[in-house]
Amino acid sequence: MCDHCQLIGSVMQALHTNYYQMFPEHHFAFVRIQSEVFSVQEALQLNKKYKADKVYPEIHYLLIMVDENCRLGFTAKELEELSNIYQNETQTNNHRMVVWLVSEPVLTAMAHLFVSYTDDLYCSTLSKAYELLGMPMDYKEFLKLTSPSENPVC
Repeated sequence: MCDHCQLIGSVMQALHTNYYQMFPEHHFAFVRIQSEVFSVQEALQLNKKYKADKVYPEIHYLLIMVDENCRLGFTAKELEELSNIYQNETQTNNHRMVVWLVSEPVLTAMAHLFVSYTDDLYCSTLSKAYELLGMPMDYKEFLKLTSPSENPVC
């Protein structure tokens, strides 16, 4: 396979990779969920890696961005189990504010169900997510930090 084809393949794979980035100096992190189908196993793995990160205790504000093309590969019952794991497994959730950014009707319904088990909020625009997080950070800096990354941490 030529180098150009390998590069295109790597870029396409990266577009469907779930990852997070933490900015401890801002006490802020985001998780980007962009799998074609986000499975229970992926959710558990991402939660474990995120909470095991050495700067996790410094994060107070979390934005979880679910790609509009992502489909959730679990049931409402599994969603309740995942919310319990999300809040307690590995480390207790120590965030002051968590906002889920969703834009599709099915994702919105699942987010609504999920946050009913937590203290999280959800919305459909990045500007509303910024408002709901209530972070001591300039909006332009927030947009810069949440733009798609070429070098995701995880």
